[in-house]
Amino acid sequence: MSHKTKWRTISIAIYIIFVIVAVSLKLLTPARVGLSWSIFWYIAVAGFLYYFYFKNVAYQEVIYYARELHLSRSDLEAIVPDRKNTAEVPDPDHPNIFSPLVQVPLEIINKLTTELEKRAKDAQVTPFK
Repeated sequence: MSHKTKWRTISIAIYIIFVIVAVSLKLLTPARVGLSWSIFWYIAVAGFLYYFYFKNVAYQEVIYYARELHLSRSDLEAIVPDRKNTAEVPDPDHPNIFSPLVQVPLEIINKLTTELEKRAKDAQVTPFK
């Protein structure tokens, strides 16, 4: 199973669980919170789970290319030296499942992905799946 398929399946499963819980406990019924708020919350949770999927896939892509290119955390930090003090860089040796959502900003992941894809292409590394 590819990383993209794994995170897509996890995101869809979480959304289905959310819908089942919300419907069975009648948390977001239009009679209780209004139709517009019901729709809002279903769409907001779907949006958050899409973000969850996208950021985890991007994080896994950075980890994959860093491992294939034998880069350490300090090597990745050198690629993005102009980051905030609170913005962390992924650690290829010790990836954390919660790190993409909390500690590693999307801006850092995007910069790393762009640079690592160039290096991987030059080194003829198999593309991330």
